[in-house]
Amino acid sequence: MIDRRLLKPLLLVTIVLVLPLVILAFHGEAFAAALARWQADPPPRRALALAVVAILASDVLLPIPSGPVSTLAGSQLGVPLGTAASALGMTLGAAIAFALARRWGRPLAQRFASSQALADADRACQDHGPWMLAFTRPLPILAEAAALVLGALQMSWRTFLPPVIASNIAIAAAYAILGAQAATQGWLPLALAVSMAAPLAVAAFVRRRVRRP
Repeated sequence: MIDRRLLKPLLLVTIVLVLPLVILAFHGEAFAAALARWQADPPPRRALALAVVAILASDVLLPIPSGPVSTLAGSQLGVPLGTAASALGMTLGAAIAFALARRWGRPLAQRFASSQALADADRACQDHGPWMLAFTRPLPILAEAAALVLGALQMSWRTFLPPVIASNIAIAAAYAILGAQAATQGWLPLALAVSMAAPLAVAAFVRRRVRRP
């Protein structure tokens, strides 16, 4: 029997997962037709790769879903170039957020948290910071939050970059492979819907679990 405390998170995850698929079911033909027209006359590969990098790098300012963007990149650019463009864009976005937090986040944290709380957070950052970065990279909102928090805690660039780069390459490659396979087999609209829904569902579930006492 399911614990009642898990019913709301599970319901939320289900809604987030199913909603894009429901929208696709009702508007799938129009979306597929528009996507087919775009695929028939795509922009130049170099311009598309630069657009992917720029879009994903702006994630700190705009809520950009990296999954669909990277999946679409893989479908149009192929796995190697799609992976490279997506990984570079996601890494730049994380680095911008981290740099901003390192520059201005610590004074703000000192304003709202006690010295003991910051000391505890610093120890947690040293012990678990790289794992937190690696784990949250695929998760929308949580990925940006981790970069901002660890930047405010003055994590070093030498500690920050390796897990971020490695995770971004793995995530970008997975989405690029998904996009390339979907484009070949004719189910790219479904792949885009899944690449948007799955990370949102996981992020929503994790946030609910973290908020529990």
